[in-house]
Amino acid sequence: MKKLLSIILALAMIFAFAACGKTEDTTPVEEKPAAEQVNILFSTTYQETETGGELVAYFANKVQELSEGNITVQVTYGGTLFDSQGELDGVASGAVQMVALGHNPHGDVLPFLCSVPDFAPDTVKNGIDYFNNLLFENADSSAVLQAEAEKAGIKYLTALAGGANCFIANFPFTDLTDLAKNSASFANMEPAKFEALGFTVEAVFPWDYYTAFDTGLVDASQMASSALASMGVQEVAPYWMYDNTYTAGNFLTVNLAWWNGLSAESQATIQEAADATAAFSVETYEKALVTEKSDLEAQGVTFVDMSDADFDAWWSAIMEAKVDSALATGEANGTVDQFKAVLKAAADFSSYDLKFE
Repeated sequence: MKKLLSIILALAMIFAFAACGKTEDTTPVEEKPAAEQVNILFSTTYQETETGGELVAYFANKVQELSEGNITVQVTYGGTLFDSQGELDGVASGAVQMVALGHNPHGDVLPFLCSVPDFAPDTVKNGIDYFNNLLFENADSSAVLQAEAEKAGIKYLTALAGGANCFIANFPFTDLTDLAKNSASFANMEPAKFEALGFTVEAVFPWDYYTAFDTGLVDASQMASSALASMGVQEVAPYWMYDNTYTAGNFLTVNLAWWNGLSAESQATIQEAADATAAFSVETYEKALVTEKSDLEAQGVTFVDMSDADFDAWWSAIMEAKVDSALATGEANGTVDQFKAVLKAAADFSSYDLKFE
């Protein structure tokens, strides 16, 4: 019994010494800083149900997902806050933080960006790659375009893809030369490139194309195929030819001062969501093109294939019309070199042999 008691006492002394030797760790635990809370007011002219609206909604959901709810997006659709003419002022002034900018109406503020074609050859993805090359990758053009954007108080995150473009007519034709030869009046608001192909151009806004064909004011035109189909123009102009160009633009654009005030983490998250939206836009339009042609054929549309020779003539007309317009502007205000830098980048991307006189 005494032996057992001695053992118990010895063990008690060991545990007591161990407890005395143990010091409590009083080092404060470093707390992780709270994530930045950001709300983005996003104005878009797209309707919520159209493809562009779906892309904006995708961005809003993606940025919230990537930020784990710390960045939210409040979207106003259908030009509720700013129409296509006002959206640049809206984002540049900071009235909204973000828009999907359609740049073409803003040649007075963004002349260099508007000096190049707003579509690219070959594939849907090329449309995005083309603009991102001009904006971010080509050293000469990006210097001009980024300075222009900074002066306007905006920053581009990425371009979004668009659909295919096509020539249409209310009479049968075999190729582009045949179309130009037999067209009496061609609807468009940018006459130079079509006049170079031999068309007689009538100034008609795109939303009036159906009426213009229906009343006999025009007999041919060219525009984005999805827009034409949505207006039902195939009912009055059932002969179509995809022109091997794909629209892009509608840049995800932010207010520069607001962007610069964000944390690096928030900027990275928003940019990641923008890049994901760009990729989604390519997937969306590629899928749409798979069904578009068959749907139109079911509605009675007859398609003509564009030959390589036709495309070469078409792309030359596009580029040269842009060159003539840009250089005329540049000579008037002393910015010829800047226009040349951007035009050269556009030509190089599309493998066009551009020569300035």
